[in-house]
Amino acid sequence: MQDDPLRQIFYHSQAVDGQDVDIDQIIASAKRNNGMDGITGVMFFDGHSFLQVLEGPATSVAATFARVMEDPRHHSLVVISDREVAERDFAYWSMELCDPEHPSDEAIWRLRRRLERFSPDLHHYFFRDTSGLNRQVG
Repeated sequence: MQDDPLRQIFYHSQAVDGQDVDIDQIIASAKRNNGMDGITGVMFFDGHSFLQVLEGPATSVAATFARVMEDPRHHSLVVISDREVAERDFAYWSMELCDPEHPSDEAIWRLRRRLERFSPDLHHYFFRDTSGLNRQVG
């Protein structure tokens, strides 16, 4: 995998209504699996919406994202960005939770910086759809 380019996928999805989401279990599982696969990233969850960045070797990210797309705990998945990158934005975390109730300042700062790299329309899309994130970093 040394010659495998770095890939970064940034997506947004909605939690399934009426289904309890155990975000701590999701993050624990992601940390364990991502650590083995060389994937890093961050997830924002406000109780209704997911916003996640996955990054790492392209083949590992593809396999992980295929599993994410099949996960029945969310729907209406929209890929915002899928690109090759020279370096990771979230290199220190196999998966970090940006919790609007108890945000990690570093995770929120990095997520905001990542959002600001996109077009103004895309930046507005995320801030409008993730009001909890907007309150934390706006």
